Amino acid sequence: MITFFIKEKRIEKNLSPAELSVLSGISKSHISLIEAGKRTPSLDKIHYIARALNCPISELYKFSP
Repeated sequence: MITFFIKEKRIEKNLSPAELSVLSGISKSHISLIEAGKRTPSLDKIHYIARALNCPISELYKFSP
């Protein structure tokens, strides 16, 4: 699920939800809801988050068999 990988990448980059909020332009509460799996981010929000995390969008979509 993309919400898990957003949180995983944020932690890997040593960022707090508040820091990711500032970098992405998405509110801290919305970031928290996304990471908790209570909101599914739209494609534009995924783009902003990936850019803030300095990673390609494909890294946020990891699939395991």
